[in-house]
Amino acid sequence: MTIANFNLTFGEKNEPMLNYFESIVYPALKNVEGVKIEKSPYTFENITLTIKNGIFVFCGLLVKSTLLEVYSRYDSKGNLQRISDKYPSDPYSYFMINLQNHRMALVKNQKGSPTVKDLENAVERVLKKYVSEQNENQPKDSVERLPKPILNIVSIPFSGKLIEELKKVKKIEKLTMRFYPLNLDVSTHSTFNHLRELLEETGSTSGNTQINSPTNTDGVVELLEETKGLIKPSLRVVYSNNSKRTLTEDNFSYTSNIDLDDEDTFQENLNMISGKVINQQDYIKTSEENGKLYEKFFSMLERMFNS
Repeated sequence: MTIANFNLTFGEKNEPMLNYFESIVYPALKNVEGVKIEKSPYTFENITLTIKNGIFVFCGLLVKSTLLEVYSRYDSKGNLQRISDKYPSDPYSYFMINLQNHRMALVKNQKGSPTVKDLENAVERVLKKYVSEQNENQPKDSVERLPKPILNIVSIPFSGKLIEELKKVKKIEKLTMRFYPLNLDVSTHSTFNHLRELLEETGSTSGNTQINSPTNTDGVVELLEETKGLIKPSLRVVYSNNSKRTLTEDNFSYTSNIDLDDEDTFQENLNMISGKVINQQDYIKTSEENGKLYEKFFSMLERMFNS
């Protein structure tokens, strides 16, 4: 299981997800048959609006259809044989989005299951397609036109994982932090807020800042942990053998194991996931602005849930 920030905004005004949950998000994902990304078909299953831990959550399964290729195998006599077999495989991941603060949990059922990045790509493609289809017969200046979705799903960094990864590194070549429109979240870090203010002053919604050759590893760890999924960080690093690699937030995120039973129902396994995340601050912490927005749309969510 991974905890992430499901940051979805709409249009030039960066309106928050709940403003268009009923008109765009729910119908787009509820009715989609599938989506193909780089030749891999993805399917959404069990798209559900439900209540867990007293909070409305938006849940489902993302299924990736693929072929498992096998080129060698021992025969019955213990001899290694060359073969060429392909077996269909459909690994999946649970996702559960807390609608009070748009934090989410993603739980893989096996190796090769869809990742946070896979979910981002699939959801973004579905939403953009839905908006485009709904706007097809609307004049460009019509108030009925739906706004463009902007989605960033960012795993929340964990200091322990950061330290573990950076112990393997000989040198950090550069640290890059990419800013994107926030869904009513407010960072507690003054530097991040200042950089966002610069974006607003220049009329921009996104940008990035780069720090070259940082040598204070503790400072890098502290800075990245403070991003809290509100910024997309990446590190260009050099290892002792002089090989280079770019580390992203997925390399820094905290993961934990959770026991789910394939014999249990979808809702029973959601109960297991919600019981696991209820005590994790990164999942439950809600800004004052998001709390007020949730209260504003509570009756709408209640109506949708009851129907």
